Amino acid sequence: MMSEATGARWRVWPDPEPVAPGTVQETRTYLFELRDCPEAFGAELALDDHTLEALRAPAADMARWRWSPGFHAGTVEAELRVPGSGPRRFEIITDPDRRKLTRDAFDAMVREIIEDTFALFSLSSFRKAVARGAGNRPPPIARLEFLRSRIGELEAVVALIERHPRRRLGLEEVTLPYHRATRATGPEILRSFRSGRILQEKGSPSRLPAALQGFLPEQIRVRQRRSTLDLPEHRQMAACLRSWAAWLGAVAGILDRSPAGGEAEIRQAAAAWAARCRQLSRRISQLTKAEPFAEAGEGPARLVLSALFRNDPTYRRFYRLWQDMNLGIAAVFGDFLDLPLARTFELYELWCFLRLLRAAAEEFGPSGLEIGDLFVTDAAGGVTLAAGAVTVPVGRGWSLCFQKRYREFWLETDRRGSYSRDMIPDVVAAFTPASPDEVGRLIVLDAKYRIEAGLNDALSSIHAYRDALVQEEGPETIKGFVTAAYLLAPHVPELEAGYRGTAMPSRLFHPEYRSGFRFGALTLRPGMSTGQITEALRMVVADATAAPVAL
Repeated sequence: MMSEATGARWRVWPDPEPVAPGTVQETRTYLFELRDCPEAFGAELALDDHTLEALRAPAADMARWRWSPGFHAGTVEAELRVPGSGPRRFEIITDPDRRKLTRDAFDAMVREIIEDTFALFSLSSFRKAVARGAGNRPPPIARLEFLRSRIGELEAVVALIERHPRRRLGLEEVTLPYHRATRATGPEILRSFRSGRILQEKGSPSRLPAALQGFLPEQIRVRQRRSTLDLPEHRQMAACLRSWAAWLGAVAGILDRSPAGGEAEIRQAAAAWAARCRQLSRRISQLTKAEPFAEAGEGPARLVLSALFRNDPTYRRFYRLWQDMNLGIAAVFGDFLDLPLARTFELYELWCFLRLLRAAAEEFGPSGLEIGDLFVTDAAGGVTLAAGAVTVPVGRGWSLCFQKRYREFWLETDRRGSYSRDMIPDVVAAFTPASPDEVGRLIVLDAKYRIEAGLNDALSSIHAYRDALVQEEGPETIKGFVTAAYLLAPHVPELEAGYRGTAMPSRLFHPEYRSGFRFGALTLRPGMSTGQITEALRMVVADATAAPVAL
């Protein structure tokens, strides 16, 4: 593999060389070269099941392909196909120096979206249990990506548990011949008289205690203490592993039975994920053979938060993975989950909306929350998140809207819209006054999964929303109705004392800049607590409702 920008080269197969963090970055271009191969002319290279277009190679025994990862996070699966031999597979990690904003963030967003869905669902009027997967509906890609990312950590945790498992001393009853039961106690000997053959001592003088009157059981049942791995926690963990392996196997069968009349790309993706699910199922099944689980008995596929899970760090990690796996197999559906990892930015938009919606429920209380239009349930117990053009009242006159469409203002009944083209901001926070003395507010929040210089290019969108959304107040009177406009991004700014001395794009995040211009950006990163999101929502409302600061 070779970087076209720097010319750096490293071997990715066979015997891959270690790649320094930051070597494979987004928006860069790379070349793959197959060398010293007589069959190079017919060779193919596929990345994540997409075959790359071959370039002209400089020699007959070479093949060359160009690849641009785009905004791709995490691991890319490569498959080299050479005529006359089986496929060779290897992996490439893209953008490793920004993993906190890529694969890890994707996992965190999927986890928090499903957690927020459950939390909001519990506040709705629905009273229907959310069953786990697999009827006849294929799970969305994002959930499978999320589960796939958990398996590696699951294997690492099981390896740690197998290396230092928790044991307990258990009493077990064994039957020994009388001449070997040298440590048998009186009660054990008397209990052994109840069954088995009784022997009578013939020698004189008697060597037995007088109370036995010369009689002794041939077999004596004694209790011994033995170190065992058969803990309730190990039983539960083994049952969970078997349950997950069975679920993934069932999902693979569902994907294999996907309708054959769809697009070729969809059929190819379904076949690829069916194979991956079977591989993941085999990997989890292999974990059940670890010593702590192989020795454990049967138990329920549900973990109970015992002292072991609370106090032992390794077992606590398994408990957290169990929670993640439960989120991944839950029957939550929606177009937002049918996203591959490379389209993380689309998932970020919905993540921002749900995080803010849950924060609003914390801030304003659940009494004013009306989320009946946000969920659709099916007969199988699944929940579909209706995440397109949704308006949710959150209380105190405020509403949060996701991807609300604003057409030309002269086409709208309330004469509020765009004067140029249809506009669809990601999130809108709107305040509807209850009396004529109050002033309505509308805050546009545009989610951009970008950092650093990429945010500079995103400014045009919030400029357009603030300037082009207008209201017709009279025959010749048109006035803008956007109170404030902000970007939502995972960027962490470096702020100076004043906004004028702060470089872009950090200047957009400066409190003086935001409150003064009612324009700028806020940091929303995967992994932030609900309290931090609530504080960000408070800042947005405060900036948009307070009097502008003199700048």
